[in-house]
Amino acid sequence: MLAGALAAGFAQSASAATPRTLQSWSAYEARLSARLADAGGGAFDAAAASRLLDLSNSARGTFGAGALTLDEALARTARAHAADLAQRAYVEHLSLEGFDPTDRLGLVARRTLGSTSENIAFHSGGARADSERLMATWRASPAHWGNLLRSRYRQAGFGVVRTADRVYAVGLYAQLDGQLPADLPFRVDQAAVVETLIGQMPDPPRSWLEDQVEPPPSGDRIVRLRLRRLGAPREDSIYGPIFVLGGSGASRQPAAVVG
Repeated sequence: MLAGALAAGFAQSASAATPRTLQSWSAYEARLSARLADAGGGAFDAAAASRLLDLSNSARGTFGAGALTLDEALARTARAHAADLAQRAYVEHLSLEGFDPTDRLGLVARRTLGSTSENIAFHSGGARADSERLMATWRASPAHWGNLLRSRYRQAGFGVVRTADRVYAVGLYAQLDGQLPADLPFRVDQAAVVETLIGQMPDPPRSWLEDQVEPPPSGDRIVRLRLRRLGAPREDSIYGPIFVLGGSGASRQPAAVVG
């Protein structure tokens, strides 16, 4: 069974439907952290996730696409969403609150720069769904199969959660733009903390903080780190982690340029 439609636009931008309250972002970040710890009441199947990468690379080789390398940040994000699907018994790219795959990457991957696209496979009842059967689910959907074979992707991560009678598999694909020197905490008191972190990069890019709460509250606010290499057009900007910036001394974009 194929559940959920591929949303190719997720690889480029966040959904306009994403909720814009500090409370909803913070609650969802806490939810994803909890699901990584408890697998949503099921169990993570690491062997199946690893096999999905092997099968993906076999298919990509057949069709002339380059091999994908495992990225642990993508894998953690995939596991978190698979566990949330299992815990709340739904199958969608958007969470029940309206968060998309790139939102999840920005919350789970604390140093990753880039965005991601997502496939989901779901199996209920009947024979045990192994990795080959999950891959066949994606093969049967032109949109999902095209996503898996997209030649520009270089990294991938997979999460598989099994419950008593269900299997939830999430695949994330990306051409990531690099990493920060260290994890960015989810809660940051001052923009200077971000500035210091960016300054530690070998080739510090121009960077700024993008409000994720509209309109921003008077105190703490949710922001996303965005980066642009010097000389690159604004349209080529890349996503960084999402975090809570303390209200004391925090200014609004575009004043919050930190690079």
